[in-house]
Amino acid sequence: WRPPRSPSRLPAFFISAPHCALGLLWILSTSTNHQGPCPRASEILYCCNRWPNASPNFLLFFSGPVTMSLTCELSGEPIATTKETVVATPSGHICIKRLLLQKLAENGGMDPFEAIRERPLSEDQLIELQTKLEPPPRPQVTSLPNLLQMIQTEYDALVLELFDTRKALEDTRRELSQALYQNDAAVRVVARLSMERDAARQELERWNASAGPAPTTTPDAEAPAEETVEEPKSKRRKVERPEGPLQNDLPEGDVQVMVDTWQELNPARKPKIKAMAAQAPSAEMLGTYQKTDTKNWHKSTCRSVIAMAQYEDRVVTAGKDKQVVVYSNESEVVEQTFSMKTVPTGVDICQSVVVASSAKGHLSVWSTEGEGSSLGDASIVERTEIVHVQVHPSAQYVCAATADGRVIVCGWEDGKVVLIAEFKGSEDGVEYTSGAMHPDGLLYAAGTSTGAIHVWDFKNKQLAGNMKEGDDSAVKTISFSE
Repeated sequence: WRPPRSPSRLPAFFISAPHCALGLLWILSTSTNHQGPCPRASEILYCCNRWPNASPNFLLFFSGPVTMSLTCELSGEPIATTKETVVATPSGHICIKRLLLQKLAENGGMDPFEAIRERPLSEDQLIELQTKLEPPPRPQVTSLPNLLQMIQTEYDALVLELFDTRKALEDTRRELSQALYQNDAAVRVVARLSMERDAARQELERWNASAGPAPTTTPDAEAPAEETVEEPKSKRRKVERPEGPLQNDLPEGDVQVMVDTWQELNPARKPKIKAMAAQAPSAEMLGTYQKTDTKNWHKSTCRSVIAMAQYEDRVVTAGKDKQVVVYSNESEVVEQTFSMKTVPTGVDICQSVVVASSAKGHLSVWSTEGEGSSLGDASIVERTEIVHVQVHPSAQYVCAATADGRVIVCGWEDGKVVLIAEFKGSEDGVEYTSGAMHPDGLLYAAGTSTGAIHVWDFKNKQLAGNMKEGDDSAVKTISFSE
C-alpha cells in the first residue's frame, strides 16, 4: 500500500498480528527530504480488519527518516523519547508495556481501554513495537534559558492543575457531606414513621380486643329476670366529710374504708409470702440474669422515662414527653395513653386507677376501664413538689408526700381531685424526700432529708414512729415488703 502523495519519501508503518483487530497503519510524518506540496503534512490512516490466517510475526519498515509523534495513552509520555518497551493492544491503543502490565494487575486482567464491554487482556495478546528512531532535539530547548523557560511553563501548568484538582476535591467533599446529612435525616424520619406505625397498630389491636365480637340474640331467647351491674372499683363510695381538709385527722367513713381493705388483704398476705419465698430466685440465679428486651412505647421525641410502676401484668410509665402510658405485658400492647399539662415526676397504678404527680404540686387521676377516662385533675399543693405519690389499695384514695413535710390523702368527686386530710409532725423545717405505703393501706412511711423515716398510722391518725440509722443523708427510696 502506498499513499497518494510522494510515496517514495513518506514513511510506512505496517503491523499484522493473529486474531486481532490491528491491521494496517500508515503514518505520514515530517521528513527532512520531503519536497511535496504539503511539507509538514501529518496524517494517520488506521484500517481495522480481522485476519484469521495472518502470520504470527509482525513487520515494521520505514521508507525514510521520520519523527514519531505518538504518545503513551496511559501516561501521556511521548513514545519517541522513552527507552522502554512499547506495545499495542488488540483494541488499537499504544502504551508503555510496564505501565500496562501494572494496570492489568490492578483491575484483574481487564482491558483498561474497554471499560464498557470489559474485555479480558493478557500479556501474550500484546503486540510489541520495535523502533530505534532517535528524535531530533526540540528547537525550543537548544539553550539553557529556553530550557528554564520550558520548565517554568510546565511547572506553572502543573501548579494550576493541582489547584483545580484541590478545588474539585473540596467540592466533592462538600457534596458528600450534604449527601450524608440528607441520608441521616432520611433514616431518622423513617425510624420515627416506623415507631408511629407500630403505635397505630398496637392501638388498633387494643381497640379490636376491647370491642370484641358483636352479641347475637335470638327471638326465642328469654330475657334475664334481673340484670346486675357491677360498680367499677375506681368509683368512690359516697362518704360524708366536712368541708376543707382535716389536719392530722381523717373522716370516720374514710377510715372505715381503709380498715375494710386491711381486713381483706391482711389474711391473704401470709400464704402469699410463703408462695413468693418458694419461688424467689437465689443469689447465683440473680447473677445470671441478662437483659432480654427493650420496650419503647413513648413518643420518638421523649428523651427519658422519669417514673415507672407495676400492678399485676400492667406497667405504667411517665416520660418527659408529658405522656403517661399503660402497657400490658401479657398482650404486649399499649392499653391507654394519658397526657399531662406538665412533665410528670411520679406515677402509680392500682387496679384500674392511675395517678401521676408533678413538681409543681399537680395531681392527675385516670381510670383504665373501657377506653380510659379522667377521674380528676387539680393543683393540690401550690408551689410545692410532690416527692412521692401512690394509689391506696382500695383504689379510692391517693396518698402523697410533699417536699414541705406533709403527707396528704386525696380523693376525687365530680371530675375533681379533692384534698381530704393533711398529716404533719410537730417539728418545723422537716422536708420529705421519698415515701411508700404499706401493702395493707393503713401505714405510710415518709423519708426525710436528714435520714429519718416517719411512719404515719391512718387508723389511729397519728405519727406511729420515727426511725433513723446511719448518717444525716437524705432518704431517696422506701419500700415495704409483703
